Amino acid sequence: MKLDLELLSMLFFQAQEGPPVSTEGVNPYLLENVLKPFLRRETLRYGDLDYDAFEDDDLHRFSEYCRELYDAGSKLDQLSATMSKTQPEPCKQRMFC
Repeated sequence: MKLDLELLSMLFFQAQEGPPVSTEGVNPYLLENVLKPFLRRETLRYGDLDYDAFEDDDLHRFSEYCRELYDAGSKLDQLSATMSKTQPEPCKQRMFC
């Protein structure tokens, strides 16, 4: 398998900075007080949550966001696995001096 590293590099530089998945419509309280502590492996207790800070509908969008984030991470894992399986190939011509 061959990888076009020049193309890959160009695509990385063209990618917009920011989160891999849009947080539009996601309740900020759930992002800051549930997801981020969870990702840092902090203990979350039901009693510590402010249930007045979000609605039932917010949980559905939050769940969709977590799925989208998981899917983006899976794609990155696939790319990483593909790159790690690719064997280096020596150049057929001299590349220096």
